[in-house]
Amino acid sequence: MTTIPQTHQLMALRGSDVQFHRDSSVTPCPCLSPEGFRSPQWHKDNPLAPVCNPAGNLPDPSTTVDVIVKGFVQPIQSTRATRLQDERILTMFGEFQLDDHLAILPCEWSGVTLDLYDWGDATEDWIEYNGRRFQVVNANLIPDPSDGNPKHHWEAGLRLIRTRN
Repeated sequence: MTTIPQTHQLMALRGSDVQFHRDSSVTPCPCLSPEGFRSPQWHKDNPLAPVCNPAGNLPDPSTTVDVIVKGFVQPIQSTRATRLQDERILTMFGEFQLDDHLAILPCEWSGVTLDLYDWGDATEDWIEYNGRRFQVVNANLIPDPSDGNPKHHWEAGLRLIRTRN
């Protein structure tokens, strides 16, 4: 018998609000140079044109997931006293940074599937928790311990992008 409903109930009752934003747009912005660099000047010269995401792609609502989910997020330093071994934490993050966090998130929330694999390097994809935006640096899909379903929950290493202005 699966434990996913119980995990979702625990997240709903005890979890924090976490904003999940995934931008899978693939239409390149006209501001991109042949080498792939974005031009702020192009946007100044074309103020009515849509603004591209940090990866240089134009917005596409049909490929963007932006949802509030319930999950658990904590500073990585506080996980040292938990079941996570130092070797596993080092594998997730490589070198620790002061504001690194660990997130435990559902695979699906309110009918929306969360995919943390192949996270964008340009910060077009992000997770916001407590007014701070993070990039996923590593994600592991954890199976259901009761029946082996591979999509029980995510454990993700988060690296701070910025705080909300």
